[in-house]
Amino acid sequence: MNIITEVNHGIIFVEIDGIFNNDTYNKFEKEIDYLLYKMEINYYAFNFINVNDIDDSIFFKIQNKLIEIFLSCGKVVMYGLSKKYQRKMKMGKDRLYYVNSLNDAYRYLYL
Repeated sequence: MNIITEVNHGIIFVEIDGIFNNDTYNKFEKEIDYLLYKMEINYYAFNFINVNDIDDSIFFKIQNKLIEIFLSCGKVVMYGLSKKYQRKMKMGKDRLYYVNSLNDAYRYLYL
């Protein structure tokens, strides 16, 4: 799995590609922890367009990481995540949004 990050207008764009499983989750967690706790970034746009597969066993871990972002008064948008995976993410709609494009990410995060 590769993770590419870019900051634009106060939003961190996190592009993930490859396979997202227990082995690769640690890389994801370290990157998010650095951005959240060291860089104090609270707006995240996760791009899952190039993710080939997400292991069902890590959805709980992903949700816990999102809760950490929310507890820091952050917001999250996800795009490129299939409906199948969206149904597995059981998060409140007040901070986690599923969008179709980069432009939608800006719109939702700045509401």
